[in-house]
Amino acid sequence: MLPLGNKPIMEHVIRALAANDIKDLVVVVGYQKERIMDHFGDGIRYGVKIEYAFQDEQLGTANALNKARLFIDGSFLVLNGDNLVDARAIGDILAADGKNVILAALREETADYGVLIVEEGDVTDIIEKPGRPCTGILNTGIYRFGQDIFDELDATPISDRGSYELTQTITHMIDNGRDIRAEITGAVWADAIFAWDLLDANNSALHLLEPKIEGLIEEGAWYRGPVAIGEDSVVRSGSYLVGPVAIGKNCDIGPNVTLLPATSIGDSVRIGSHSEIRNSIVMGGSRIGAGSVVASTVLGANSSFGDQLIVEANPSMPIVEGELHRAEFGAVVADNVSVGSRVFMHPGTIVGTGARIGSGTTVRGMIERDCRVI
Repeated sequence: MLPLGNKPIMEHVIRALAANDIKDLVVVVGYQKERIMDHFGDGIRYGVKIEYAFQDEQLGTANALNKARLFIDGSFLVLNGDNLVDARAIGDILAADGKNVILAALREETADYGVLIVEEGDVTDIIEKPGRPCTGILNTGIYRFGQDIFDELDATPISDRGSYELTQTITHMIDNGRDIRAEITGAVWADAIFAWDLLDANNSALHLLEPKIEGLIEEGAWYRGPVAIGEDSVVRSGSYLVGPVAIGKNCDIGPNVTLLPATSIGDSVRIGSHSEIRNSIVMGGSRIGAGSVVASTVLGANSSFGDQLIVEANPSMPIVEGELHRAEFGAVVADNVSVGSRVFMHPGTIVGTGARIGSGTTVRGMIERDCRVI
């Protein structure tokens, strides 16, 4: 349910399917299923019909597909609900030759993804997460299958992680001489393996934005480019917006605030005067004080930031689960965080849920959940 362009990622997926006249959807839910089911319901407001299958234990993608088998008749698509796609990507896999098809994408960095070995359009092998920087043909996790895939699922071995994965199913099919085709797309597809990957995905989502001004732009405020402003939101005098920018409902922006491209502001956000935010995501219910400068940053929901927050964006090497990663972003701040005034966050700062950071402090690296910095 993470937002991109102020919509949950799965909403972008559903709208891309509906745009290709795919109206019968089965959503496999498990963790936080109530949030997903409450938000999407029966799908009628998106022009689709949604039924739900339940995966009570997280036992992998092959197991998840098996949970949906009683709902499926004929050929079908399989997609991840947490990968951004556009309508053109769905159209590409629908138009592809072959019965069993993987939608693929060319990427310069594939170290953290599955890489396809392709010969004359046929997939001959799948290398899972090569772990080294390399250019290649990436598996997007979007598939088209016939009904016989379900027989193959039953033969899928359990992985070293204790799960049943579709990539293992497909590899088994290849080893047994089955044809698996790769369709390489140049359409929008984005994944967020790490929290800072949300920034690039948000940029892609905002380029799909339908500009719509439903709130109030006061006299003396200006905007250019694609901008969406939700109901009951106010952009106050002297503010300047350069799209693509999305502002949710019931927001109060300014006066004299600058919002620069690739910025999403969630519902019920307050941004104080003379602040500048660029290439960032501010999730719902958060407050940012006056005179703040925030670049290439994810700010979680229901968080509070005092005046003169400064977040710089530059190349950094954050550590996640003991591994060093190269990245370029400002900060990633989780939900329910409180930050005082005059706080400086170095590039690559990661702040856990519920942390408290006192005024006048400088922070860098990892701030663990519920920590207090004084």
